[in-house]
Order: sequence, then C-alpha cells, then structure tokens
Amino acid sequence: MTADVNGSANGPAIDWNSALGEHGRWLRSVLRSRVNDAHVVDDLFQDVSLAVFRQSSRPTDPARVAPWLYRLAVRQTINHHRRSGRRRQLHEHLEQEGLTGQAAPADALSWLIQDELADAVRRSLGELPSRDRELLMLKYTENWSYADLARHLGVSTGTIEYRLIRAKRALRRLLGATNVAPVS
Repeated sequence: MTADVNGSANGPAIDWNSALGEHGRWLRSVLRSRVNDAHVVDDLFQDVSLAVFRQSSRPTDPARVAPWLYRLAVRQTINHHRRSGRRRQLHEHLEQEGLTGQAAPADALSWLIQDELADAVRRSLGELPSRDRELLMLKYTENWSYADLARHLGVSTGTIEYRLIRAKRALRRLLGATNVAPVS
C-alpha cells in the first residue's frame, strides 16, 4: 500500500503516514492528558489516524500539520467523552431500574500510603483545565522545550511560557489543598 500524500500544485506533498509517525508520541500525550487510560488512548489515536485519512481538506503547509493534528486529537477526545457520558447515563438508568448487578467493591490495596500521593497528583491534574494539563504533560513527560510546544500547538513561545506558569501555580494550589504529605 502506498502512503497517502496530500499535496497540490501550490504546496509540498505531505506523507500522512510519516506525519502520524513523527507526531504520534506527543499526540498520545495530549490524548493521555485528557482520558488517562492507556487502552482508551490507543483507541483514540486510531480514531485520530482514521480521521486524518477521512478528512477531505488537510493542510498542505507542513508548518500547519502539528496544530491541525492537535485540533483533530482534541475533537476525537471530546467525541469520546460525549459517548462515554451517554454510556454512563445508560448504566445509571439500568442500575436504578435494577437491571444490572451491584458494582464490585474497590480494591483495598489501592488505598496504600504509597499510592496516596500518586492519586493526589492524578486527581489534581484531573481538576486542571485540559489545556493546562496537556501543557504540563507535554513539557514534563515528553521533555519539550517552549519552542517545541509553541510550534506544535500553533501559538507563540510567550503564550506557552505564560500558560505553563499559570498551570504550575494551579497544580501547586490543588496539591496543597489535598493535605497529602510524602512519606519520609
């Protein structure tokens, strides 16, 4: 199978298989920051890949590929949350009607002290706005520079610097409110 190439007489051809390979790691971080479930991230990345090839109007300028893929990933995540919300409402309705069994009790091991701090960080990250959570994930899990973040998200480095400062402050505030202290 040949790679799907989108180009025109006015612009360079883009090999979308290569583009997805090149941008896949950070796109997965964006998805992970919004859903926090590895299996769902894999499914969403497949949805993003399919959406790339189904789109009739793709960018022809290589500089616009990363921001376009970012917006596509965000849209796929929003659609996933909508579907999940509908599914959750259905399950709640079925439970109210007594049509499903009771949920299994939570695993007692999840309450170990070592997990408490990690849980607090995850909860605090989950409370951040998605844009802040994505920036922190890309900066600290992918080790991206301000320039990398600006280029991939389609904004200026000054905007990235401001957003990161704001996101770190918000995360510190949320973690301070959890009253969870690391075990010494």
